[in-house]
Amino acid sequence: MSLHKTTNFFLLIVLLAAFSACKKVIKVDLNSSLARYVVQGNVTDVAGTYTVTITKTINFDQDNIFPAVSGAMVVITDATAGVTDTLAETLPGNYTTHVLVGTPGHTYKLYVNAANNVFTATSTMPPLVTLDSLYTKPSPFGGSHPQLVPVYTDPALVGVHYHYYHFMEYKNDTASDNVIVRNDALINGRVVNQPIGGDQLSPGDSVAVYLECIDSSVYQYYSTLQQTNNQNSATPANPLTNLTGGALGYFSAHTSSVKSLIVRP
Repeated sequence: MSLHKTTNFFLLIVLLAAFSACKKVIKVDLNSSLARYVVQGNVTDVAGTYTVTITKTINFDQDNIFPAVSGAMVVITDATAGVTDTLAETLPGNYTTHVLVGTPGHTYKLYVNAANNVFTATSTMPPLVTLDSLYTKPSPFGGSHPQLVPVYTDPALVGVHYHYYHFMEYKNDTASDNVIVRNDALINGRVVNQPIGGDQLSPGDSVAVYLECIDSSVYQYYSTLQQTNNQNSATPANPLTNLTGGALGYFSAHTSSVKSLIVRP
């Protein structure tokens, strides 16, 4: 996923040398930053295999090639159904499931052992919210590029519980680097047709938008990654992760719904 590259870019220029209650970031020598494991894994409600990727960060002055981590043990357990799947390394650093089936409402646990470095994470797949339609509309500021508008109905919830959403945009089969997340604190139970900020669109572009329903911990990851992307600081903070053991990245169990269109003149 394109977030991998974005995440590593910011992770390479900082090192969390010490943790305090406020997670203060310490500026360090870029040429001597220590390598960190980066784990990115997804389980969805879409039938098929699921993949966990494991790489390492690199020094800021090195080529933009992130070393794959081979030979790790990677296990995902469906704690709700009691099914455990030991993943196979199908490509260097890419580990793929065999029997796991993503199901809304189920809780999934990730276990990674890479050279005796153990990382774990837990994610619960929310109920499916379907993307009803997708359309474009003119920019309200008179620009030449239209806005992209996904339409979906947020389920009504009672109390302080929220739904969390992550949007993935593909233009001409290329994933956008933009990080787009929402919660329903202000849209609970409504039909939502708010534009999403993404790549500039032109007539003839083929566009697909995926609506992912994510849990709160994954929302925190994407939300802090979004904030990091918007920072101009020389030492932006690492995105919050739901992984334990010191790895960077995330593990997400989410639903997915997609709509596509061709941008018209």
